[in-house]
Amino acid sequence: MPENWKWRNRQPTVRSGNEPCSAPAMDPARGGAWAHSRAALHRLEKLLRCSRCTNILREPVCLGGCEHIFCSNCVSDCIGTECPVCYTPAWIQDVKINRQLDSMIQLCSKLRNLLHDNKLSGRHTFC
Repeated sequence: MPENWKWRNRQPTVRSGNEPCSAPAMDPARGGAWAHSRAALHRLEKLLRCSRCTNILREPVCLGGCEHIFCSNCVSDCIGTECPVCYTPAWIQDVKINRQLDSMIQLCSKLRNLLHDNKLSGRHTFC
């Protein structure tokens, strides 16, 4: 008999979604269940960094002319002079607080906390 006869005659397994997944790749202790989410969050957070201090943005401000984004504290001394990255004039009337970006940063922080809590608690992952 051919070796793959078991796979051809096998019935598919139907799951309700409430059973713990036993696949080793989904083991939360090894980071498998949420590893892709953590990696995606890490990539997103790299994009949400201040152009000056390189930390996650706090109260993000766009200078307007060049559209570089900084923490409001990082550019308070630059307003009225120039962008510290590209030296484009940074006039006070062009400075814009980016509230949507600030909301996204807050949501990323909450997601980071949820993913971190899930990793530490060793909760079951459901398929």
